[in-house]
Amino acid sequence: MHFNLVDEGWLPVVLEDGSRAELSVRQVLLRAHQVRTLDLDTPSQVPPVLRLLLAVVHRALRGPADGRQWGAWWQQGAFDASAITTYLEEQRSRFDLFDARAPFLQAGGLRAQNGATKTVALLVPHVASGNNVPLFSAQRDDRPDALSPAQAARWLLHAHAWDTAAIKTGAADDPKVKAGKTTGNPVGSLGLLGVVMPLGPTLWHTLMCNLLPMPAFETGVEDLPVWERAPLTGQWEERAPRGPVELYTWPARRIRLEPEPGPAGGVVVRQVVVCAGDRIALETGQDLRGWMSCEPHSAWKRSPNLERKRSFPLVYWPVRHRVERQLWRGLGPLLAHAESTTAAGAKDAPAMRGPAVLARLGSRERAAALKGMPLRVLAVGFEYGTQSSVIEEAYGDVLPLPVAALSAQDSDWRDAVLTAVEASEQAVRALAHLAENLIVAAGCRRSEEALLAGHRERARENAYAALDAPFRRWLATAAQDEDADPDEALDRWAHQARRILRAQAQALLDGAPPAAFRGQQEGDGDQAQHIDAALASLYFHHALAKALSELFLTPPDDPADVNDPETAA
Repeated sequence: MHFNLVDEGWLPVVLEDGSRAELSVRQVLLRAHQVRTLDLDTPSQVPPVLRLLLAVVHRALRGPADGRQWGAWWQQGAFDASAITTYLEEQRSRFDLFDARAPFLQAGGLRAQNGATKTVALLVPHVASGNNVPLFSAQRDDRPDALSPAQAARWLLHAHAWDTAAIKTGAADDPKVKAGKTTGNPVGSLGLLGVVMPLGPTLWHTLMCNLLPMPAFETGVEDLPVWERAPLTGQWEERAPRGPVELYTWPARRIRLEPEPGPAGGVVVRQVVVCAGDRIALETGQDLRGWMSCEPHSAWKRSPNLERKRSFPLVYWPVRHRVERQLWRGLGPLLAHAESTTAAGAKDAPAMRGPAVLARLGSRERAAALKGMPLRVLAVGFEYGTQSSVIEEAYGDVLPLPVAALSAQDSDWRDAVLTAVEASEQAVRALAHLAENLIVAAGCRRSEEALLAGHRERARENAYAALDAPFRRWLATAAQDEDADPDEALDRWAHQARRILRAQAQALLDGAPPAAFRGQQEGDGDQAQHIDAALASLYFHHALAKALSELFLTPPDDPADVNDPETAA
């Protein structure tokens, strides 16, 4: 049985005319400028698939070595068909999904010590498997749907990227196995990250935006994808990646798909063997710094705790997405600069470093090439639970972003976007405080923190839900007209946010019980003060005006809310 990813269609796409197709690796790269987007099973498949395609492009085109070569490729508007075809022909045997000796991203002949296989539910996180039982799962792992070879290839990549850290079945030829099992397995190669990838209007633009300079091609450092290395076996090692290309195709598990005859003479996969795979070395400060230098698709946060533990002067750890927060609320780390910092500069090193791939888009040559192009940012991640042995939540978001906000030469748009986010957070905080004051005015004591926290959180959730779509539209408008004045854009957002949050405040007041309007006395003696709905509303409007004050170029329609509540009272 054979299914070669170079020739067989396995990547679902949407073409520019809106039609759908399933393309091979060769077809999707040669037609990348005609492909609007990948149309995969789940957003979490997008990063590993894109990184696979990036590895092929880097190796086939031998670069880009620098910004000048990248610019030359950009001018061509499509990838070099001859170079792509030649490279894939050279590597064709390593892309066969069911090859007996070296199946694609698998270990040929892999066998569990106990000889058992498991269902393909082990590869698909939304299907119940062992301890990983998603809520309301419609399938159990004793009778999961069979996977077509195309589906199996996509979920194979997904497993290497996102698999849980549960105990793995021991491979028969792995000397590190104890009692038939391997313990201490980390999550897949992307599991520790909050993955961030820029997306363009076509797949070609997306791949070009993610292509980073690869000077290693000139220095001779062997930054090779898995298919250019020795075939995988059941044995694994812990090591440092030599570069991004190796990391893009990191074999985090040892896997073997079990093909079997399917309907109409086809092939399906129902059984699989999954064992421990290679681990990224993270033991020393130098390991961590090397990992960060190779990984362009995550933001990083400085970790004083790890610096102490590793006795290393400058250590960063990936910034992961928070499942309860929209991407625009966490733009700070994404827009942080990503300049390399030496140990000598550790004292003044930044607390955050943005994803290298976004920082590169802010370079002079790329910013000029991308000017006026609709750019979006994809964010993907998982939240694991019980020692990372189960997946609890999946995170996926796509956000329009002005290229100018990434510019290394001019920070006006970057500052404007971050100012809008910070002002919005302060304004929402004012609304949450209003919710608290109203329940206190109705008779709740300040000491009843659990009750107060619930009211604050509901107000925050409703506020961010109301602000979400308008903020995305505001960003999209900014992305379409980067010649616009950032200060004028901030003024528009301030007026819109003010209207939205005033409406939210009015809804809270309309829902307050009559006791809140009568109010109550807080505190004793000289500290005693009256709180009622009217005063709570006045406090809110004052705080809202303060939060948005620096964004206004023109005064709001009703300037009364800028009054100091103490004076008004």
